Amino acid sequence: MTATLERPPGVDSAYAWRLAFVSTFCIALGGGALYLPVVALKEIAAEFGDRRAVPSMAYMLGFFAMGLGGVFMGWLADRTSPRVPLLIAGVSIVFGGWLAARGGSEWMLYLGYMVPLGFLGNAATFTPALNNIQGWFERRRSTAVSLISVGPAISGFVWPQVYAVLLPRFGWRESLVIYGVVAGVLLFLCAFYVRASPMQRAKGARPREDLSALPMPSKVIMVLLSAAGFCCCAAMAVPFVHMVAFCGDLGLAPARGTEAISLILLTAVAATFAMGRLADHIGPLRVSILCALIQIASLVGFVFVENLSGIYTLSVIHGIPYIAIVQGYALILRRLYGAAIAGWRLGVVMLFAMAGMAVGGWLGGAIFDLTLDYRRAFQAALAFNLLNLMLLGLLYLGRRWRTMSAVSL
Repeated sequence: MTATLERPPGVDSAYAWRLAFVSTFCIALGGGALYLPVVALKEIAAEFGDRRAVPSMAYMLGFFAMGLGGVFMGWLADRTSPRVPLLIAGVSIVFGGWLAARGGSEWMLYLGYMVPLGFLGNAATFTPALNNIQGWFERRRSTAVSLISVGPAISGFVWPQVYAVLLPRFGWRESLVIYGVVAGVLLFLCAFYVRASPMQRAKGARPREDLSALPMPSKVIMVLLSAAGFCCCAAMAVPFVHMVAFCGDLGLAPARGTEAISLILLTAVAATFAMGRLADHIGPLRVSILCALIQIASLVGFVFVENLSGIYTLSVIHGIPYIAIVQGYALILRRLYGAAIAGWRLGVVMLFAMAGMAVGGWLGGAIFDLTLDYRRAFQAALAFNLLNLMLLGLLYLGRRWRTMSAVSL
């Protein structure tokens, strides 16, 4: 009863849950542009000398700019309101869809994806929402974080289906313009429903971070989590971004590749909630390590798979850690730093995670252009994931060592 009275007004309220759903919807809108180079990879490449590195580069720049912009948008939301980044995103995505589609040069495509669609657009939806929603919940925080975390998966499931309808009729350029108008206008309208968390509105009530209870130096924790985020997402992106093209190279219809992507994302939605609940019982760090092991299994399979049933099976396995492992990083930070965690910390870790998605997406195309085969790209992804497992293992051992030392004292 006392804990309930001490909670600020609005925490765990009906509005908090409505806000979680609205924020998820906004994230699903903001990320839609990233999936056009995935679905239309061959069509875009055909206009630029049949180089798959071109749409892969657009994907890379969009993800990297999203991560970089997430730090800025997290800072801006902390100092103003989470509504402000969403208003900026609405206008930017409308302009970015037009800019990226209208350029006759690949540099216009890159510029559109990097600045208005990535840095000012998609970046304004995920990190500010994830920071904000944690301040609206006490009892069911992990469930709320899971709901926010599935936003990119919902985006990745819905928009490829939309593009599959639009592309044959309008082509990739007009499809991108249509996306920009629809997503931008809806984001702008949704922004007026979003309010800052009670903790942010209580100016001066936010306590300082207490770094004394950390299991290792704060800088070491940030480096380990940031590097782990980069490696796991680089590994994740290679098969995901190139799934449609990979299926085409195996003689399968492009629709089969789109279905495989949908399987990854549908599995990701279910797994994110399951892993969030599991994190409540065994801790988010252990869950992230489990996700890394599952991803290793899927990547080993992609190195050898040659038939559709194998691709479908591996897509389901690959989807389990797709969002859950990144959600784990947010929960790990909250568990280590507590309620007073500085908003920029999640932004930095997400920056490296998005940079990993960016590099992985580009790397798959670059390796294919050099070898005309995706097997080497999948092997590179596997190497990244093994490194991710080692980094998480170091963080786990550091926590264990601190606990054992405290007990011995």
